[in-house]
Amino acid sequence: MHPILPLLLCAALFILIHISVMAACARAFGITVRSISYGVGPTLLAVGKVQVKLLPLAGNVVLKDTREETLYDDDPCLDAYNFQPLWKQALLPLSGVGVLLALSLGIMGASGWERFVAAFGQIVHGALAPLSTAQALLGDGETFARTHGFALAFALFSLKLCAFNLLPFASLNGGQALLAIMRGGKPYAAWEEAAVKWLLLPGLAILLAWVAAFGWYGWKIMAA
Repeated sequence: MHPILPLLLCAALFILIHISVMAACARAFGITVRSISYGVGPTLLAVGKVQVKLLPLAGNVVLKDTREETLYDDDPCLDAYNFQPLWKQALLPLSGVGVLLALSLGIMGASGWERFVAAFGQIVHGALAPLSTAQALLGDGETFARTHGFALAFALFSLKLCAFNLLPFASLNGGQALLAIMRGGKPYAAWEEAAVKWLLLPGLAILLAWVAAFGWYGWKIMAA
């Protein structure tokens, strides 16, 4: 089996669970779901509100939100995300990560928590050195995947992605929960747009650095 294939399978399973849990949580909270996307890039399949896209690298749940769309004046907005109580606004972005974290820790046991905590530093250090530190970390991950079963490999991969998603940057789950807490449960705040711009940049820089690291690592494998 090509070494990249298990990684893609882990990514696809992570996105499937992550996005599905968030969508289910939104519906349980009485929030209207506008669309659900699994993956990014060209759409391969569309069924109702659900879209399956080419690359299993991310996903998205679009909710009814007065900050993102114009609603009728007589709409009470009771099913809009930003009109929910604070606990719902903070819990919803963390729901998918929470389920995956519990699942992964259940698979890996006590060592899983140590790997999860270590992931925060690894993410930052790898982003600062995508052609050296990140390459060593990716090599360790590949070795682990080759010497353990798929369940353990997925658990390790999931723990690292859970840590990344919990970083306090806009567009990531941790950042979304942080902004909800900073709003204090209010539907919107005048400072939020500026805060999102500042919180977006560090997360984007880390993401792009790791995309470069994965690309370089994959190229080395293909060239070998």
